[in-house]
Amino acid sequence: MAILSGVKPVMYDCCPNSCVAYTKKYIHHQSCPFCKESRLNTDGKPRRQFTYFPLIPRLQGYFQSLDTIKLMSYRELYQRNPGEISDVFDGDHYQRLLRHRVVVDGEKLNHRYFSGSRDIALSLSTDSY
Repeated sequence: MAILSGVKPVMYDCCPNSCVAYTKKYIHHQSCPFCKESRLNTDGKPRRQFTYFPLIPRLQGYFQSLDTIKLMSYRELYQRNPGEISDVFDGDHYQRLLRHRVVVDGEKLNHRYFSGSRDIALSLSTDSY
């Protein structure tokens, strides 16, 4: 992916049993604080690693191709048929967000959710860390 996109992965050591990623308060641990498994093998290399592709360069990459820019315009150009749900943008939650101002750390900003043509709706899911 790094060669094609220019987005370079960041590797993080993690417990072989997926108990913890060795970041922040665990960065200097040599064994898992939960299951006690060693972080490194006998060669001194991590027993397991997590590959992370940073979000901002990935988002910037979407706007480097005219084809992708057109695809990214879908949300802005989407025409809703009231009473019909055929897309995530027809859902109640999204429709409610359109009517509310963005709130960051309890402060209401001057713009509404998804009011900009380049606003991106992100979804996050995880099965670990």
